[in-house]
Amino acid sequence: MRTFYLFKIKTNYTILTKNNPYNLYKTLEEIYHLKKDEIKIAYDLFSQIRDTFNKELLDNNIYEYYKNRYTYTKINNTHIINDYYTEEKSKLVINPSYLLIRSTKQIPTFLRTITKKNNIFVCDFDNIDYFWLDELN
Repeated sequence: MRTFYLFKIKTNYTILTKNNPYNLYKTLEEIYHLKKDEIKIAYDLFSQIRDTFNKELLDNNIYEYYKNRYTYTKINNTHIINDYYTEEKSKLVINPSYLLIRSTKQIPTFLRTITKKNNIFVCDFDNIDYFWLDELN
């Protein structure tokens, strides 16, 4: 099972880190691992780096795209794909500050359907994996 965090990065940070995303990954990883007593620092730093997602628009777009597929379920802001044939079990949770995907696949179906034009950076902190969504083939 893999856990992907998707962040919409502000344009100025995208320009700085597009060709060398390691520094952006390390910054997000540091924020991810900060202790609860450092939450104010983490929030301030995170706010400088990321943009917010339009939660309602994204939620509606994903629902419209998948609504007629028998493998798809939606509960509130959580989208689920449970495909017996491809052996994919994926869950997408939409938050304004990040998207969370948990999946049995290396490349979940949801990664292919989220728009790639919004400076979206994908991190899997457990597997030390990161990439820009627009570079996903």
